[in-house]
Amino acid sequence: MLLADSDERIRQGLTAQLAKYQVSVVHCGDGAAALLEAGLRKPDVLLVSADLPVIDGATVLRLVRRRLSIPVVLGVGPDDTDQVGPALAAGASACVARPYRPREVAQLLSLADRGHRGWDQPLVCGPLTLDPSTYEVRMHGVSTARLPLREFQLLHLLMLHAEKVITRDRIRAELWGEGARRSNTITVHIRRLRERLGDDPHHPEIIQTVRGVGYRLVPPEA
Repeated sequence: MLLADSDERIRQGLTAQLAKYQVSVVHCGDGAAALLEAGLRKPDVLLVSADLPVIDGATVLRLVRRRLSIPVVLGVGPDDTDQVGPALAAGASACVARPYRPREVAQLLSLADRGHRGWDQPLVCGPLTLDPSTYEVRMHGVSTARLPLREFQLLHLLMLHAEKVITRDRIRAELWGEGARRSNTITVHIRRLRERLGDDPHHPEIIQTVRGVGYRLVPPEA
């Protein structure tokens, strides 16, 4: 994998952590170097942060897509969420929240590298659809407001396993690592998703709470 990030501590830390997942990493610190290294090495996957110096991540993405047929994952910080939609439309295989969670990155790299349907193909649950290639969510054919990255990832997880209970521990591990252990982060994101989908917050029918366990997405009626 080729990692392009301006923060040396992030580069070194993620490189060491991904080694535990048998991911070999070559890294660089700016967009120009990323383009050079990508052309020379032709890596299996490119992970590029949105806020790269010299040449920004979105431009690197577009240029790499013109020359190489490799998966490109965009790292998105709290101030970069407006780049998610355009990046996916430009051909990004996925977006991942930055600061990075090594386990989440390893999973996304694996999915992107294999062309897994979880990130390549739309998910359909009755009249609810989620399209990773355009970063769109539609209900009865009508687009919802653009979802923040974490909400999009959470909905993707629930739809990928529709009708099945997804535990809070699994949601926490896959989306936040340890970051949500002592907070109401998951509860808040579930509430916001319900609002966006028009689900009754007091008697939800689409994203149902399984008390003491987690949540289950039930496809809404057509």
